[in-house]
Amino acid sequence: MIYIDRDKLHIGMRTVKSSVSVGLCVLLFKLLDRGSPMLAGLAAIFALREDWKRSAHFGIRRVGGNAIAGGFAIALIAIKSSLGLGFIADFFGTVIFFILLITTLNVLTMSDVIVGASATFLVVYFNIENDQTISYAVQRVLDTLIGSLIALSVNFILPTSKNPAED
Repeated sequence: MIYIDRDKLHIGMRTVKSSVSVGLCVLLFKLLDRGSPMLAGLAAIFALREDWKRSAHFGIRRVGGNAIAGGFAIALIAIKSSLGLGFIADFFGTVIFFILLITTLNVLTMSDVIVGASATFLVVYFNIENDQTISYAVQRVLDTLIGSLIALSVNFILPTSKNPAED
């Protein structure tokens, strides 16, 4: 049975800020004819925290994690191309590179960005054109930076709720 907690049935400032941030990503990408705002929107949602200082901290870490993930995806693409591998690289390579990615992020005390970095790895590795490896990865990390900066700006400009439970 589903239980509805009526005390939580409200729209808090963090919800408003997240929604505004995603909307601004969509608008900016449309104005710049930049393509899909998906990663920027996700970055905005992931980066938006209780206040702008926490948003800045997490946004920086997210961009760093995504840069590492993009680099790993480029490395696996290079190995796959140079050795002429197909599904073998897709299967074994992703297993090995996920172990390397997660281990690297843990060693760098960045375990809080593993989920987002993993998504970036998959997006870059499986959606990239063979002649656009570095360019594509850089653009996806830039999307993350844009989304994080939008979230940071929205969190700085819009007021924070006086009651943290409402965020």
